[in-house]
Formats: sequence, structure tokens, C-alpha cells
Amino acid sequence: MAAARHACAGLTATLLLLVGLQAWSASAPADAIRLRYELKLSSDTASAEARIVVEQSKGHLRELQLSAGSLTGKPGGDGQVRRTGSKLIWNPPANGGELRYQVRLTHRRSARDASSHDAWVGSKLAIFRGEKAFPITAWRLTKGSALHGVLALAAPRGWSVITPYLPDPAGRMLITNPGHRKARPLGWIIAGDIGTRRDVIAGSEITVSAPRGIRMERLAMLGLLRWTLPELVPALGKGPAYLNIVAAAEPMWLGALSAPNSIFIHANRPLISENGTSTIVHEMVHVLLADLETPDDQDWIDEGLAEYFALRALLDSGTISETRYVQTIASLREWGSKVSSLRTTSSTGPVSARATTVFHDLDAELRQATGKKKDLAGLVRGLLSGGETAELQSLRRKTQQLMGHPPVALAPAAVPGFD
Repeated sequence: MAAARHACAGLTATLLLLVGLQAWSASAPADAIRLRYELKLSSDTASAEARIVVEQSKGHLRELQLSAGSLTGKPGGDGQVRRTGSKLIWNPPANGGELRYQVRLTHRRSARDASSHDAWVGSKLAIFRGEKAFPITAWRLTKGSALHGVLALAAPRGWSVITPYLPDPAGRMLITNPGHRKARPLGWIIAGDIGTRRDVIAGSEITVSAPRGIRMERLAMLGLLRWTLPELVPALGKGPAYLNIVAAAEPMWLGALSAPNSIFIHANRPLISENGTSTIVHEMVHVLLADLETPDDQDWIDEGLAEYFALRALLDSGTISETRYVQTIASLREWGSKVSSLRTTSSTGPVSARATTVFHDLDAELRQATGKKKDLAGLVRGLLSGGETAELQSLRRKTQQLMGHPPVALAPAAVPGFD
């Protein structure tokens, strides 16, 4: 039954999905904009055939813009299709139509490193993000338009496909992106000869998938999340209804990347590193805090919160001892001690280490000043519920309101590069 509910796990699933498309089209509201995203994968090319079908009756969707950087060949479709610089612009007919294009999915993070792919399509495996296949950057809609999206994938015979979306009982891959008004495919997708394990943890149905034949401890990863996720969810808020974790070995990048309702992690990453940190729990925090807005030049906040809350979950769940936790914080403090500025658009290494200890100190200061009635998790929940941007000044202001005095942990000496 589980395999049927994850119908994308076999294309074999292609026919089921296309049948679902017809049922979905008939049941959507008459004045809605109905979008079908169709992608055909091939085992002998790094590109895929893509099609976006718009069904509408009143011309509510007037224009769709896509990034043209990864598009190959000449796109075509109904209405007006034109390429302008780095953009592909499509003006569909008022009564609907389709856009067709080829998209190159394989991509490297570094041109000099053959093992730095963050997307790959080969003879036995495809792993990429939905927004890579459908790189929509802008929409022009009539005010109040309702968008309904559905995803269909076709893959070589014998391949399985796992996406961040659960089919409904009718087999329809309905695109649900909480917090995103536009219905478009987002998050990690994996296809090929895939081995999968599933479990329900802290209210989230979690799937861990990786190619068969590589060393990947799927059940061990679910076990670690069974320990830590019940600590994270009460602290940071409800997790996604469904989480898709995908893994692969070379030539994929030796790291991890989160996306809406999904995570990629390299198969060789340890569940817990020798320094006491955990990549998969760190990325899980990113998924839970996906709606937390931060300024572009304050990525230290994203990375520092993710690493600190991951460490707290490891400690509070008993996965690591308090002695190990203290040693890890001390090691991170030493690593980040020479950082001259936390201001950056991409926080890594010493900057992230310094950011982690800033939030460790801030949490300790909050707890002590309020008799453990307030903590950092509550502050972050307040920012999320209020829709506020998490930036240094708002953190200082919120913390001062809770404690009655400015936080030492966020003083200029502790957070260099801003004052």
C-alpha cells in the first residue's frame, strides 16, 4: 500500500500520474489557473524534455518568465514565446496552451571539481531539484488568481521516481508548497534504481532514498531522526507533512543541501561527525526554519541557528553527552575566534562556527535572565509567527524586550562586522 501511495516510486507511475492529471483537470474550479508540469527523463542525455500546460478560460495567467541559462535548443509553444537575454518569456493564450523546452539538468557547483555536482543525470540515476527543471522566476497574473499545480514525471523503464509530493488517493501529484503562493515544483527529486525506507516521525512522513548498491544507512538515518526530531518540532514548530531525503555518492557534491520539504545529503556523510555535529540534523533545522526570512548579507543567522539547534537536539535527546556537547562548543568557539566579520552572503567554516557560539551564548543568557522562562527557540518562534525578518537589530530588540536589558551575546564585540 505504501508503494501505491508513493506512486511516483515507479513509472510504471507515469500512466497513473497521467490518469490523475485528467481527473484533476475535471475537478479544479472553473475559473482557476490549472498548471501541469510534465518532465520526461532519459538515461542517455543530461537534458530532459519539459512541458508546462496551462488550462484557463479567462486569461488570468498573462506571462510566465523562466531563467534561460540551463535551457537548450529552441523552445516552442502556443501564444508568444521569446528569448530575451537570460530570460525565456511566455505569454500563453487567454484560453490556455503549452510551453515546450529542453532543459539541461546536470550541474556542477565548481567547474574545476568533477565531484561537485548539485544535479546529475546519468545512465542509472537522476537527482535534481524541481526548480531546476522548471526554472520559473516571475509570473504576471490578474489580482486574486488561484493557481493549482500538478506534476507528472516519465522515466526510463525500470526506474523509480521519488518526489517531495505525495499522491492523493486518485494518484494526482498535487503541488503543495506551504508558504509559497505560486504552485510550481520545488525540492529534491531522485530517479533510477532506488532503494527506499520510510517512517512517520514527530508527525512527518519521512522517506530516505538512495541508489541501490551504494553504502547508505537509510534505517540508521531514520533512527537518528527518531531521536532528534521530537526535540526539534516542539522547539521550532510543526514539520512538513512529508519530507523527502535523497542521497547519492560521487559525482554528487560531498555535502548536504536543503530545499522545500526535502534534503540532499551525500551518502558518505557520517550521521554524526567526530567533532560532535550532525549534517542531517543541521539540514533538518533548515527545513523547519524554511519560512524564516533573513537579509542576504546575514547568512550567519541561518547557519548559526541551524547548527546550534541541531547540537541542542543531539544533547537534549541524549544522542550526545553533555561532556561531548561542551567540547563541541569549545572547539567551535576556538575555530571562530579570529573571525573579523560575520557579514556574508554565504556562511561557512569559521564564520558558521562563530555564529553557532553566538546563539549558544544568547540562549544561555536568555534562560539565565528569565529564570528559564524564555529561550532562543521561543524568540525564533515569535519571529516566525509575526512574519518578521530575522536580522541582527531585530534579534537585539526582541531579546532586550524579553530580558529588560541589551544582550551581551549580541554586542558589537561578539558579532563583528555590523557596528
